[in-house]
Amino acid sequence: MKYRQLDRILTLVPGKQIVAERTLRGDEEYLKDHFPRFPVMPGVMMLEALHQAAVWMIRSGDDFQTPIVLLRETRNVKFGDFLAPDQTLTVTAEVIKEADGVFTVKATGQKGDRTTVTARLILERSGSNEPPEVGTDEDVKKRVRKQFTKLFGDHVLTDGAA
Repeated sequence: MKYRQLDRILTLVPGKQIVAERTLRGDEEYLKDHFPRFPVMPGVMMLEALHQAAVWMIRSGDDFQTPIVLLRETRNVKFGDFLAPDQTLTVTAEVIKEADGVFTVKATGQKGDRTTVTARLILERSGSNEPPEVGTDEDVKKRVRKQFTKLFGDHVLTDGAA
């Protein structure tokens, strides 16, 4: 993942809700172009932070047994404020509906008490569609679980907080 958009998880209710943080650093590659005299996090990166939080929340809900979580649709995306270097985006994602492995997630990014981005995300659990004997799904499950532990620690899953 080239652009990891979450630094830490504050609370996690697996498969239900997540609260995470992302502090924008001034030396991030894309800030050179966005914008040199007024560096701010691009809106698409704020949206990606919401997406990444939602994916981790969904993956943790079945103990990382779903290898892939696809973003099917974004709805009602609204931007309300800029995020500048050294400011922290607090991301909250909550499942508001789930049916047959398709999740509707309400997600919000805030800077203090100001909303910077909101969206409804439609995500779907999926496999790779590779034959089981190839082992792709099992490999992805192991890698995703390992990545979660490396980024946030196993204690997040047991304590619900980082």
